[in-house]
Amino acid sequence: MAARRIMVGYIELTEEESQKLYEQVSKDKELDGYDGLQSLMEDFDSRIIEPEAKPLADVLDAEEAPTEEKTKGIRFIEIFNKLEEDSRYRIQSSKQD
Repeated sequence: MAARRIMVGYIELTEEESQKLYEQVSKDKELDGYDGLQSLMEDFDSRIIEPEAKPLADVLDAEEAPTEEKTKGIRFIEIFNKLEEDSRYRIQSSKQD
């Protein structure tokens, strides 16, 4: 079964992201391949969760805060059912600019 790109809401997942989503959803629900996943995702929506950059100097007293490297963090895609309270899925975005 070849991976293909899945649309969730307005976000088109890459093949890698689609594979991760397929693996997570197949643990909860019985799927008939990627066609079954795509038809299930018609009732779902998605959003991108950006990493929150909060330097320790802003949180702690500037003199107490250790020096730290600036990290970009990890961007995730959260997928949720827009019609009813159902399972939520969170996969790591393959695009980490």
